[in-house]
Amino acid sequence: MRGKVLLSVRLAALERPFEFRVPLDMTVEQAARLMSQMAAQMEPARYEASDEVDLMLCDGPGAGGQLNPNESVRALVEQGALVEGAHLALV
Repeated sequence: MRGKVLLSVRLAALERPFEFRVPLDMTVEQAARLMSQMAAQMEPARYEASDEVDLMLCDGPGAGGQLNPNESVRALVEQGALVEGAHLALV
């Protein structure tokens, strides 16, 4: 899908990954907050949304590193840090 990237995001509290199509023009911070809100809506008894969330790479050369919250998703895709199907964790 043009203008978006598919990301597989794991939430430790829920012990399972979720797939999100993220618009390239969003910042990492905006994407993380939206993912947190959506997870809370899907699993309200097990997860509470937070504005204090970050995204961490789970595979590839930067595994274990947190993404810059001010960076756009587009910039990370262009740099090769994010690819279609990349595995991330919401922390």
